[in-house]
Amino acid sequence: MTAPARRPVRMCVRCDRLTETPVLVAEVHAGSGPGFNVYACTDCAPHIPRPPGALDLLATGRHDHPAP
Repeated sequence: MTAPARRPVRMCVRCDRLTETPVLVAEVHAGSGPGFNVYACTDCAPHIPRPPGALDLLATGRHDHPAP
């Protein structure tokens, strides 16, 4: 007999509570190494603004670079 699959547990980016029903609200890309996903609980997810995508930023001409 196999054990039931374990549900994912993630911390909400807005309220900091642990949730067994995480909603993916953003993907953070890294220039070197792997990026990571940002999750919210189902109550907070509708309140998280959608981050602009790379193509959205290119279309607006916004090319901010951090100072070296």
